[in-house]
Amino acid sequence: MSSTNKEVQCREIITKAVCGRGRKFSETTHTVTPSHKAVTILGAWVINHTYRANKIGEAVEVSGSYEFNIWYSYNNNTDTKVG
Repeated sequence: MSSTNKEVQCREIITKAVCGRGRKFSETTHTVTPSHKAVTILGAWVINHTYRANKIGEAVEVSGSYEFNIWYSYNNNTDTKVG
């Protein structure tokens, strides 16, 4: 087949995409009172975090939950505990 006999196939693809992005920083402080007077904080971690986001009017509401563990020493740094 010569190049002049080839059929030219052309397809037009039209798409529409709507993209959005937002950014918001929020900070909350939670105070934990352990059963013993903490001398040194040895570590902490956040686990089992989940969130939900819902559109309410023109705004987006984000709510969620998490668990945290704190390791600390007490009794003049002679004992440790997870609280």
